[in-house]
Amino acid sequence: MSQIVRADVALALIAFLCLGLTDFIRKRGTLAGASPTTYLLVETAILLAILPLMALITERGAISLDSGVLTYAPLSGITISIALLALMYGLRLGEGSTVIPLARLGLALATVLSLLLLHEQITWSKALGLALTVAAVFLLSR
Repeated sequence: MSQIVRADVALALIAFLCLGLTDFIRKRGTLAGASPTTYLLVETAILLAILPLMALITERGAISLDSGVLTYAPLSGITISIALLALMYGLRLGEGSTVIPLARLGLALATVLSLLLLHEQITWSKALGLALTVAAVFLLSR
């Protein structure tokens, strides 16, 4: 019996695949001697070239600077800049198999914050998944 995949799950899987590939490619870049700051500048330039096209397709070109964008985008812009710089310098110094899982442990933090501050529902499977995620990262980083 076939089941239709939920759109949110399908998009999360695409993000998972692309983030994994991105981290691997970043590690290859550091191994090739790339400067982390310059690497991220070029990566961001590509992103800035793609995003207007995506806005045209998904939002019919109408970019809305609402309070959600003006309040939270600058904050996440700061945190992602710090995160990516720390990740790139960490990849330059250490193994991807250690640095990347530790950096991605942020998913556990985001989950806990969503549960506590956004009052999302906690289930036994979410709690177990969170515990297994932390345990897996601990084991991978040893």
